[in-house]
Amino acid sequence: MLTNSEDVGMISILKIATARLTSADYATLKSAQARCLARGRSAMLVDLSAVRRVARSGLAALVEFQSEAPQGLAVGFFGAREKVERDIARCALASLLTLFRSRKEALVAPTFRSRQLAGVKAVILVAGAGSRMAPLSAQTPKPLLDFLGRPVLDHVMRHLAGFGIRDFILNPGHLAPQFHAQVRSSPLRSVQFLNEGAWQDGAWQAAPLGSASTLRHLHHNHSAFDQDFLVFCGDAVTDIDVAALLEQHRASGADVTIAAQKVPPDQVQKYGIIDADRAGRICRFVEKPNPSQAPSRLASSGIYVMSPRALAQVAPHPDQDIAKDLLPRLLATGAHLQVYDAPFNWVDMGCPKDYFAGVSRGLRGLIPGVMPLGHLVRRHVWAADGAEVSPRAVIVGPAFIGADAVIEAGAKLEGPVVVGAGARVCGRSLVRRSVISAQTRVGAGTWVDDMIVAPDWAVDHRFADSRVQPLTPLEGIEVEAPNSAGTLVSLPFIDQKISGSAR
Repeated sequence: MLTNSEDVGMISILKIATARLTSADYATLKSAQARCLARGRSAMLVDLSAVRRVARSGLAALVEFQSEAPQGLAVGFFGAREKVERDIARCALASLLTLFRSRKEALVAPTFRSRQLAGVKAVILVAGAGSRMAPLSAQTPKPLLDFLGRPVLDHVMRHLAGFGIRDFILNPGHLAPQFHAQVRSSPLRSVQFLNEGAWQDGAWQAAPLGSASTLRHLHHNHSAFDQDFLVFCGDAVTDIDVAALLEQHRASGADVTIAAQKVPPDQVQKYGIIDADRAGRICRFVEKPNPSQAPSRLASSGIYVMSPRALAQVAPHPDQDIAKDLLPRLLATGAHLQVYDAPFNWVDMGCPKDYFAGVSRGLRGLIPGVMPLGHLVRRHVWAADGAEVSPRAVIVGPAFIGADAVIEAGAKLEGPVVVGAGARVCGRSLVRRSVISAQTRVGAGTWVDDMIVAPDWAVDHRFADSRVQPLTPLEGIEVEAPNSAGTLVSLPFIDQKISGSAR
């Protein structure tokens, strides 16, 4: 039996070339397995598409090969022809085999999906002040805003971890100490920081480098990238198939691949639009075009796969941006930029209006992979640990009640509603289509309609699309308890270099 193999992340895919599989092929399989382990792979998939017949002894060999795999090595099989599949099904041993119909089906199975991109680094950009999200971002960085019980950034990192990504680099700038306090390394992930700012007179002063300058600094000063790497924004939740994105990038040989979203025709003027040929190679970018003149409906999502060679085109000074500076320069020098336009969900937290829309979608189950943290206490009503919901409160979901929040008897909630951690909604009050920030008290008799509120400000989310709004407090809204969520935490920083998470 002849074999050849390829690697997909930490998975070795072995193709066997034999017409009839027998026990004599067991030794060849074990030899291939040894090579797989020697290369540090943690999973092995065997392609059976070339096999036309399987002897009983051959089936026994497959079962033994899987059952005796070293601890920590996942083994599966895929691609069996119909006749071979029938032969396998007729044998009682078939139930012991992990068998998939196709390579695609095997790779999306949880055991193998989580090993595909091990070793790939992900840069998550978090430095910005998030001025369009004001006032929500005044005391909390956008990536750390609560999104149904978890920070937005946590949703991003969990999604990437589902593909086996364990190496993360963050660039804290605005309110940077909060990232050090909340985002840490663990046995399952490595988190490194490039801190963009400095301590001055006992206070942290942000000094963002610019997204492209950040990447250049990481590569040229710290040799951070030795292979293709991912760039994500820390303030957007997505369910993009990261493995398919990276696979297309590698197959095309591109310097940069940009994940794009198709936007409605009447919204193209809000975005930088991508013009690409039939093969997906990008020809130009058109910034906020008139709908009648837009070359396409493909808008960049801010998700990239980059080759380290692309960073040679970043100018050696600060304030270089990926979209405004690096990508146009790459096009001008003839670099290969590719678009990835397979459908995926993308919830951008650009402004309070977007934030409420994203929360509403999450509560309705419209963002795959995103669920409110906690348990169902009523139909379409989730409550996190420690939350107290009176049986005499009226709640029409969808709604999420944060940790240690209290909904008193006589209170009425009409969804979509989020009540933040430690908040309290008193009796005879009404909260409708709104978000109550953490540690906020909605006093008895208070009505909150279409608002995002905190003790010292309130905004109507329907119109909070970066336009200036009065931020006067809403009558009846007070502080429920001392709020430490937005307080800067004094933690040691490693001056302008990559370091492990602060202790």
